[in-house]
Amino acid sequence: MKKGLWNALTAALLSGVLLSAAGCTPTAKPYEAPDATLTIHGQADTANARNEISDTLFGVFLEDINYASYAMDDNLVANGLFEFDSDHWLVADGASLVRNETGGVSGACAAVEIPQSGGAVLNTGYSPVPMAVEKGIVYHFSAFIRASGYDGKVRISVRNEKKTVAEAQITVAESDEWVKYAADLTATESVSSGLSLCLTFESAGELQLDGVALETGDSTAGIKNYMYEPIKELSPRFVRFPGGCVIEGKNMDSAYDWKNSIGVGSDGKVAVLTYTSVAADGTSETVTTTGEPVTRTPNTDIWQTGNNYYRMEYGIGFYDYFLLCESIGASAIPILNCGISCMIQSNGADLPGRNGNGAQDYIQDALDLVAFAIGDPDSEDENEAYWASVRAAMGHEEPFEMQYLGIGNEQWGRYFDRYEMFLEAFASAAKENPIYGKVQLIVGNGAVFTDTETDGRGGLARAEALAYQSAGKINKVSEYGVHDHHYYMNYTDFLTNVHHYDSYSRDENSRYDVFVGEYSANQINNLRGTMFQTPNNSWIAALSEAAYMTGLERNGDVVKLAAYAPMFGNAESSLNQWAVDMMYYNNTELVRSANYYVQQLFMLNQGKYLLDSELTYSDGVGSTYKIVGASNITVDKLFTVVSKEAGTGDIIVKIVNASPEDIALNITLSDVSAAGKVTITELQNDNPEAVNSLGATAVSPVGSGANIGGTFGYLSMCYSAAVIRIPVA
Repeated sequence: MKKGLWNALTAALLSGVLLSAAGCTPTAKPYEAPDATLTIHGQADTANARNEISDTLFGVFLEDINYASYAMDDNLVANGLFEFDSDHWLVADGASLVRNETGGVSGACAAVEIPQSGGAVLNTGYSPVPMAVEKGIVYHFSAFIRASGYDGKVRISVRNEKKTVAEAQITVAESDEWVKYAADLTATESVSSGLSLCLTFESAGELQLDGVALETGDSTAGIKNYMYEPIKELSPRFVRFPGGCVIEGKNMDSAYDWKNSIGVGSDGKVAVLTYTSVAADGTSETVTTTGEPVTRTPNTDIWQTGNNYYRMEYGIGFYDYFLLCESIGASAIPILNCGISCMIQSNGADLPGRNGNGAQDYIQDALDLVAFAIGDPDSEDENEAYWASVRAAMGHEEPFEMQYLGIGNEQWGRYFDRYEMFLEAFASAAKENPIYGKVQLIVGNGAVFTDTETDGRGGLARAEALAYQSAGKINKVSEYGVHDHHYYMNYTDFLTNVHHYDSYSRDENSRYDVFVGEYSANQINNLRGTMFQTPNNSWIAALSEAAYMTGLERNGDVVKLAAYAPMFGNAESSLNQWAVDMMYYNNTELVRSANYYVQQLFMLNQGKYLLDSELTYSDGVGSTYKIVGASNITVDKLFTVVSKEAGTGDIIVKIVNASPEDIALNITLSDVSAAGKVTITELQNDNPEAVNSLGATAVSPVGSGANIGGTFGYLSMCYSAAVIRIPVA
């Protein structure tokens, strides 16, 4: 690679020590013989809609895959509702535990017999995310107990074969009613393996258990903090949830049911419980709750393989997803089942629906979700008032932030007829109640890149929208909905398709908005006979996504939303159903991949208006390079996009250098003046196959700054992505 042409800014970028030692900010002098020049026109044409970048452009996709919900959920107990046999439950010292299909607080429960003092039942937690505790953290135990044949103390402990690391005690009084007992346990040391939650009964007798939970106090919005904080620190503008194939399922049992996730019963109403709650000190109170986790009917996750336990227990349900979105300042984008199962995993069978009415049940589910999320409890519309009142009773009086609603996922063919039923139902409902017109529907568009408008192909959803327009059902193509594009490709595909959306129509009648709902560079493609295989989450893969994101931002008037997918993978690869993910967790920590830092770089630096800029090379021809091992694949050396931030007025320059060469770049401000020092954030590694791991971080942000004039020099290092923020007068 080429080295040299170092200036003060370059040195500052590479050495934070230099900056602090000098006690001042260096001046970035322009190169006398630059390799290239980026000329920026700093005055934004705000009247031109083409220049306005979506406020919600970069967000995240959160799917319950790779056992992600188990890692996120602050409840460490597995199968605490006993809905799935007696999985994850053991007995000791003479005790017995038998699952009963019915008789629980809201479904199944466990009958426990203790023939002698000291009998115990134990929960082993989720095997993909073993139970772990941290010294000093408080853990909240709770369980519903119907002690019709038991009166005495119960010791609650977290322990392994060698020691007890947290414990408390409750006193259970004989009763034929379900009583919720609670106690706090503080961990005396940090242990991350071999632990179980143990209930040791100090009297003989029999009782029933349901809704057993052990929730860590080290959590936010019901999510363990070591999983929550990286999501928040991305600063996403939206969260797409809960899938993905998860929402489709292979059948009714394995399709995500948003109503099950908030405790809706067979009568179509959300369960309201009134019970006695008893604390460890014996004090009691009468409590009424709505949608409590014990009332939520679990489903099987579509990603379950063989006989492995993978159940959607809904410890994190739709209400909790909305709370997560709100807590991190993101808009919620729920995706719902359209009444057709996964077309990839089960050939797209019709699903009967909650009440056996097929599509109509799923349409009603969608309308009800809108009322639940953004409805008014005081509405004159009885249905809106009910679902909005449920939200309020669960603890959130005000509506959530939701602008979009996805219908189906990666479906095609007859799916479009089904989608149009939703489209027409929402249009009809909006005439009676305007709340249903406040959300835009998202239409599925297949599962691969060639399903979009590319290589002369029209695009699946676009073709359907045009036909629907021709039939007089809509006036503009945009009224068909936002088109959801999904594609997983080789890194070379992302580098060669950066300009994919440049040619999309801006005509008022034929344009439509795009949601790149799932994308990442993770597929090994046989391109022109050559295999371009790199390690999972390699730096070159992340760089190719960064290059592609410059194209998404440049077309931010059409591409309204975009999300890397999926978010979480297990650090133990054998536990994953999807190999390449943004972050990898174990039971106490996670690694942020290079892909994560690329996403964060763009999310923290989203401009409002696209600025005109020109990139020219001094030799007139040195703008491209050939991919190693592929003599006929040529890509750009530099990818750039320039925008203006609405609030600060800062000019935000993004530069991606996916080539093996350092490039001396002069940046010229043609019609504005800088009003202070620029700040620079860089990601860089000389090795394109570098990968972040739990043991070592190969790629992470490095910041610096410099004073500049109208033209300044910047060395774009090989295999780098950078953001330069320029305050202007």
